Amino acid sequence: MVLVTGATGVLGRVIALELVKRGEKVRACKRLGSDLADVRKSYQNYTSNADFYFDQIDWVDLDFNKHHSLYKALQDITDVYHCAAKISFDPKDRDEVLETGIVCTRNLLRACLYMPVKKFLFVSSAATLRIDKKGLESQIKDHDSVQMYSPYVISKYIAEKMVWSAYKEGLNTVIINPAMIIGSGNRQKNSQLLDIFMADRITFPGGTSCVDVRDVAKIAISLIEKNIFGERFCVSADNVLYKDLAGQVRNIAGLPKPILLTKSLLKVLKYFRPLLKVVDHNARFLTDENIKFICDYQYYSNKKIKNAIAWNFYPVAESIRFHYGNYLTDKSA
Repeated sequence: MVLVTGATGVLGRVIALELVKRGEKVRACKRLGSDLADVRKSYQNYTSNADFYFDQIDWVDLDFNKHHSLYKALQDITDVYHCAAKISFDPKDRDEVLETGIVCTRNLLRACLYMPVKKFLFVSSAATLRIDKKGLESQIKDHDSVQMYSPYVISKYIAEKMVWSAYKEGLNTVIINPAMIIGSGNRQKNSQLLDIFMADRITFPGGTSCVDVRDVAKIAISLIEKNIFGERFCVSADNVLYKDLAGQVRNIAGLPKPILLTKSLLKVLKYFRPLLKVVDHNARFLTDENIKFICDYQYYSNKKIKNAIAWNFYPVAESIRFHYGNYLTDKSA
């Protein structure tokens, strides 16, 4: 039996769906009070048998901080896909991001080493592939040092180290580092790429790599099926500038072209953040680490994963069209 954590998230739900479509028995973990109706509805975007596949999944509440909850969820489990994470760049969510990314991963790994789990896939982030480890370690030890990285990146970096330690202790682990994921569903709790660029006309000078959620889910499953362990793989389809990505999304949606904010202007606006927050709640994101992130070119190579499993990715333009179609369907429903 297979366990998927974070199964109501944009990626976790698709991994769970792909697994049951392949005939796997799946136990999907969620938080108490999660909206399963949203998950069921979103499956209509990916299959004509949405209700059938949804009903094949064993949905369970999981509290990572309670041992009995963890061990109960891991009963009869051989494979684990750990997707649970708090994705936020809002300073007020710092503690929750670190708690979910670090403590929950640590507790799950300890339980997996104790239970007869054979395979473990960890969903990290491509953002950990280009870090200055010395600078990051300094930031972890001294919170008053220069804030180069967001709590989300820190949580993934530390969690990766714990996954490698578990591998050395005998657990078959593999890590995937997805680029920015283009997906559908869960819009009430996650800020989706399409929503961001449609809701706000402002864009930024940096660039990023993108990948379709369908590719990430199928690659994760393929790595486990092929028993590829002790490695990590960047999962990325295309490299694009934020302004071009925003332009594609807004063009498909029939919206005006985006307005580019320069790095120098963002740095000036940062000093007026307390005042700007009064008129625009989004001004709270104007922190040093966030400005650095959106002005940088977060480009990543998919050469390693292509060599490992010979994968053909959905082009970003096709992904945007597909998921925007899902957006319209969800909105009309």
